[in-house]
Amino acid sequence: MGKSVRPAREEEVSSPPGTTPEGEISPGRIDRSSGGDKNSGKELLQVVEFLLGRERYAVDLFDVKEVVEYTTITKLPNTASYMRGIIDLRGEITTIIDLKERLRIPTGPDIDEENCRIIVLDEKITKAKTGIMVDDVLSVSTFDRNDIDSTSAADVDDDSAILGIIKKKVKEKEKEQEKNELIIWIDVKHLLRDMDIGEGMTAA
Repeated sequence: MGKSVRPAREEEVSSPPGTTPEGEISPGRIDRSSGGDKNSGKELLQVVEFLLGRERYAVDLFDVKEVVEYTTITKLPNTASYMRGIIDLRGEITTIIDLKERLRIPTGPDIDEENCRIIVLDEKITKAKTGIMVDDVLSVSTFDRNDIDSTSAADVDDDSAILGIIKKKVKEKEKEQEKNELIIWIDVKHLLRDMDIGEGMTAA
């Protein structure tokens, strides 16, 4: 426990369509490159980082299809509070899950819903077209799996779907020293299974 993560090297961070050269994401399709480093033999994890409240979270890049801007959501009757509703995404009905509500994260008064983003999930892990609403989408990042602390997640309730804690080294503004920025890596497949949305994920 407690291994420090090295900063993702520039050549390891993809800048797919819909991202800036620095890896910051703007709305658009996600181009998912290989998660391995053939030269070093290291197993790498590529994630999409996003904000929920004041905390940083991440999901596996290969579970993400695209990022879209917030649009009007139609609420469905007699559904769970985290089932935000449906949207028309290029002519296709897409179910939207409020991830903050699903994870029981308090909503701050300073969040403007219209500035939120929707992460559309890969249809390979869903029964129907599904997206998760988050406060903001930050970047595509790559980490060495050996630098992810998974032991902290073992003590958390199973419902949390936390896979581990990523420690990302960042330089403090106007200082030479670095600090660890903690990113909570979650298993979106686990959440989908609990909501009976994931494909082929019924309990054994």
